[in-house]
Amino acid sequence: MSLQLDSLVIDLMFQTSAAIDQKTLIDGLGGQDALESRQLLDVDRLDPRAEMELSPSMPFRRRGERRLMIIDDKTITPREDPQADPLIKGDLRPAKEQLIAAAQKLPIRLGRLFALGSWGDAVLVARTARDLRGIALLPWALDPQVDIDGKRRATPLSQKEFEAKILAYEKRLDELDDQQIIAALSGVTFERRGDVIVVDVLEIDGSWDQRKSMLMEQQLAAVERFSMIPGAPSAAKAPEAKQPADAKPAAKPEPKVEAPPKPEPKGPPITTKEVAGTVVLVFPAERFDLDVAAALGKRDWDQIVRRSDNLSGSLRDKIQRDGASFIAPLEFLSEVFIDGKPLTKVEFERDSQSSEGVRSLDVHFPRFGPVVLLEITGKGRFVTSLTDAKSAALLVQ
Repeated sequence: MSLQLDSLVIDLMFQTSAAIDQKTLIDGLGGQDALESRQLLDVDRLDPRAEMELSPSMPFRRRGERRLMIIDDKTITPREDPQADPLIKGDLRPAKEQLIAAAQKLPIRLGRLFALGSWGDAVLVARTARDLRGIALLPWALDPQVDIDGKRRATPLSQKEFEAKILAYEKRLDELDDQQIIAALSGVTFERRGDVIVVDVLEIDGSWDQRKSMLMEQQLAAVERFSMIPGAPSAAKAPEAKQPADAKPAAKPEPKVEAPPKPEPKGPPITTKEVAGTVVLVFPAERFDLDVAAALGKRDWDQIVRRSDNLSGSLRDKIQRDGASFIAPLEFLSEVFIDGKPLTKVEFERDSQSSEGVRSLDVHFPRFGPVVLLEITGKGRFVTSLTDAKSAALLVQ
């Protein structure tokens, strides 16, 4: 597949729970005729390094979220020097409408419109402003010379500093609520279309000045509003106004009705093993993602172990008291980091140790910390908090 610079890209990131057949997908993208002259690129079928070169989405995109690019090399006339010419003169309004329509019909978490090989987005579509901020914060998260507080260094961050910044990425997203994010927008177009939010920097005639994309990204990222402690609210709530002395007493609030407990998410149960007296949680792929990794790092066992996992009371007590290790499947090497960068196949094959059909390498898993990456012949790849690769490999069925 040949990819031409300045091709127009509609980039779709689907929700974790998305399960759609081919007909529904094609209909949601505007029908077969609309796709006739375009290329469909399933990013997840490529070498993970290709995504880093095209347009990185980690750590924004969660485990299990698929990504599809629709590439159109007809709408934009390629510029002689894209680096020196920020103006894209084609009419991108039809592509914007196609992106919005797809987001309304399909279970899409985030949609983007941009030009292949160029920096910045012309249009962003999401269901929450938090996700708009999340994609805008990727340059901060992946820049090796910008620290956890958003300050640029003269020299690259150390591995420990870079990993700490990646761990803080999700926490930073909790510092501003949707209203605060939207209220900061100025000089860009903002609208709501049903259940989706749309922001763009297109001109009236549909052309795109990429310099305005920097403004949009800066406003959404709001790095200047980072809290001193990642995750703390960026601004305190305004104090409540005092009532005048002669004001009538407020009506007595009605008693709150406790909501019924939320049903547990679906998914196969985790199983447990024991290694040298330590409980090991063995996760199926459907039960492990970045949120679970964060809960493991915080030892939030109530968030991890469900009632449906059928663990005995004594085993639950042991986990609460002594903690637990884990082992879980890994789909892509680029989900883990080494030396502050996503791991590549070349690096893994070069640096890993091999013994009895098991290759292992010490890596960093976002939102958790140091883990061991395993590649087990005939079984796939796994990450584990156990340091003994051989013992960990025996836990995999």
